Amino acid sequence: MDLVLLVCLISSPQDCREERVAVSYQTTDSRACMMAAVPIIAEWSGGHPEYQVNRWKCGDSGSSRLTRNFN
Repeated sequence: MDLVLLVCLISSPQDCREERVAVSYQTTDSRACMMAAVPIIAEWSGGHPEYQVNRWKCGDSGSSRLTRNFN
């Protein structure tokens, strides 16, 4: 199960990319991923202060990509 993050540069908010963080290789339970997500996002953010996490979801490694709407 992966935690899929849509992260954007703070200095250039239109410059975004997708990051995937493995939550667990043993579970496919999205509830377990959701419960683990907040501390994982906080840890990732602490290590990447130039980025802001705009969206996130839990999904398997083959799940669809996150997108950002600029409306």
